[in-house]
Amino acid sequence: MRGRIMLTLMLTAPLLCAAALDGKWNFVWNTEGGERRSMLTFAVTGSAVKVDFPGAKAPLEGRIEGDKLTLSGKLFSAEAGEEGDFRLTGKVNGDSIGGEASWNEHRMTFQASRAK
Repeated sequence: MRGRIMLTLMLTAPLLCAAALDGKWNFVWNTEGGERRSMLTFAVTGSAVKVDFPGAKAPLEGRIEGDKLTLSGKLFSAEAGEEGDFRLTGKVNGDSIGGEASWNEHRMTFQASRAK
């Protein structure tokens, strides 16, 4: 019995984490040019993640595996006046996400919290 409970928890934990990402998140980006803020909207199906990001012509796409989040796609920066390749790796911890991202050659860190 105890083994079944542990197996069930091991199999469902990644799904619970993935489902917890759905919705709006407030991001604070720590860039070379200073702090930037944006609100991203996450939609999760299984381990597949789609994110509506201001300035993106199409949703960013990625995966959630356990607490590890990856995203990538093309983003237009009004500040830079050009489109570039965006990549993000992060760790989900309840109602927060933290990690690193890049846009073309520009590197940044970020913290995010679930919008209330």
